[in-house]
Amino acid sequence: MTLEEFRKEIEKLKSSRKYLYNGSYILPALWIAEKNFSAITPEIMRTIADVLGVRLIEVEEAAEFYAMFHTKPKGKYIIRVCTNLSCMLRGGEEILEKFCDLLGISPGETTEDGLFTIEAFECMGLCDGAPAVTVNEERFLNVTPEEVPKILKKFGWKGK
Repeated sequence: MTLEEFRKEIEKLKSSRKYLYNGSYILPALWIAEKNFSAITPEIMRTIADVLGVRLIEVEEAAEFYAMFHTKPKGKYIIRVCTNLSCMLRGGEEILEKFCDLLGISPGETTEDGLFTIEAFECMGLCDGAPAVTVNEERFLNVTPEEVPKILKKFGWKGK
């Protein structure tokens, strides 16, 4: 998606008149950016602010606050491992370490090939399936260390 195409998408979103306050379109606009760009750059944030007629700081705050938005380049696949209490009590930390070990990166980093980004995620609301992992929007519940390589292979990992 080009920046001009993105601008048109935001204008279309705004013209829906779904919300009374233009600031209410910030999160949907950021979601469109997240889905179509490798990172939500300052230029993208300025475009959102300009089209919506809101202050740039409002867009920046939302982009930086929510873990679902990436202001630095991310991999094609975002692996999130829940690090909340339920998941940690059922082996979440071991699962996170296994992903990091196999990919050779730490939480918050992206593999050199740009395929995977790993994130420790505070809560997914999937406590009944702890430990929980998501890859983009696909959920994996009751994950064991033995399943980690299988999950990675499903998304094109050719490692260990």
